[in-house]
Amino acid sequence: MKTHSFRNKTSSAAEAGLTMVEMMVTIAIFVMLVTAFISANIFGLRYDQLVCSKLGASEQSRRSFEKLTSDIRASKIWRIGTGNQLSFAPVSNASLMIGNALQLSLTTDTNIYIRYYFETNGPATTQPNGRLVRITSGGEFLVCAQYLTNASGTSMVFQAQNYLGTGALNDYQYKYVIDTLMEFYQFQFPKTYVGPGYYYDYYRIDLKAASHSPS
Repeated sequence: MKTHSFRNKTSSAAEAGLTMVEMMVTIAIFVMLVTAFISANIFGLRYDQLVCSKLGASEQSRRSFEKLTSDIRASKIWRIGTGNQLSFAPVSNASLMIGNALQLSLTTDTNIYIRYYFETNGPATTQPNGRLVRITSGGEFLVCAQYLTNASGTSMVFQAQNYLGTGALNDYQYKYVIDTLMEFYQFQFPKTYVGPGYYYDYYRIDLKAASHSPS
């Protein structure tokens, strides 16, 4: 009896391996895919760090400036002048109402006060540039903002303006607007330097508020 043997073409094809060229092409494609995934992940992490730093700085600044705004609105007596943690000298009447410090009294008792001032001469280890500080007559001390710069030449001062936003005024008018411009050269959290010369040109806050006290 004559026998016939049949080979399974499918099985034979499955047993065939990759050639060297096919293996090299496969490895090259795999390496390119892995590199692309890693690059995309690194880009995402960097972008997330930048966005988080902007949001963190904005949130911290917003909370601090809400306190400044509410203090101004609640004040009965306010004076702009020159001051620091230990002293305050108000601008006299008939002089331009502009200075590095603002002192507020929520009642008619001027011995009880809240003082805001811009400090630019602190130690470089803890204060690399300007900062806005809030102190009270009761001894409370709070740093409201850090990493401030006077890049435009008009920031880090308090000044009086009329309702049109022009000033500074030279007398104590009723219900004038207190204006202050703050420019940040570094994000507060985390410390991320941005832009040429490590300045972020558009990170500025211009705050205007007026007392709501009827007297």
